[in-house]
Amino acid sequence: MQTAAVTLLVIAAVLWSNTEAFSDAAVDCCLTTKDTRIPVQIVASYFHQTTESGCAIPATVFITKKDKKLCAPPEKNGWISKIITHLDKKKKASQ
Repeated sequence: MQTAAVTLLVIAAVLWSNTEAFSDAAVDCCLTTKDTRIPVQIVASYFHQTTESGCAIPATVFITKKDKKLCAPPEKNGWISKIITHLDKKKKASQ
């Protein structure tokens, strides 16, 4: 009986930790994107959000100098490509 109780507690702990891990990952995902141009002067960095990382949609996420996340479409259209190129060059120059 004691072994069954310990086994049940271990299983409950494993399931609890898995639930916690998944809930934290979903918090920072973009749920929608906007194709509205973002001024390059306000952007500090970027990263690519993917469905493989647990998010519902792919996106390009720009982080502003005021630490706001702006979600853009993942396609590298004109203005998105220009900002990414600008940030990549800036990062390379500082290394």
